Parts: sequence; C-alpha cells; structure tokens
Amino acid sequence: MSMFGFGKKDEFPDGPGKKSEGSGDGDGGDGDKQPTRPSNARIVIWIVVGGVGLYLIGSGLYGVLTH
Repeated sequence: MSMFGFGKKDEFPDGPGKKSEGSGDGDGGDGDKQPTRPSNARIVIWIVVGGVGLYLIGSGLYGVLTH
C-alpha cells in the first residue's frame, strides 16, 4: 500500500521486521543460531575499526602534547 492508502499493493504485507516463509532476507530461519550474538565477521570489523580509531586518537594526542 502506498503512503496515502491507494496505488500499488504492499510489497511487504507482514510489515518491517516480521519473519515469514520465503522472506528472501538470507537468514534461512534455522533457529540454531543465537539471535543476540553478533557474527564473527562483525566482531572482527569492530576490532579493526576500534584499533584504527585508537591509533588516530593516540597519534592526535601525541601530536598535541609534543607541539
């Protein structure tokens, strides 16, 4: 349904965030994974981004304190 209630049929009849059979979101819906635990790839990305951020903050502080 469109924003004003007319026009094209709703592409997501269950609404956002609701799981249905064949939703095509790639999760598979197996149920064997813990839904609250982030994936290993996401953990690695956060560690790398955090390391780069710490390096930038540390080098910035070093630059400020030495000049």
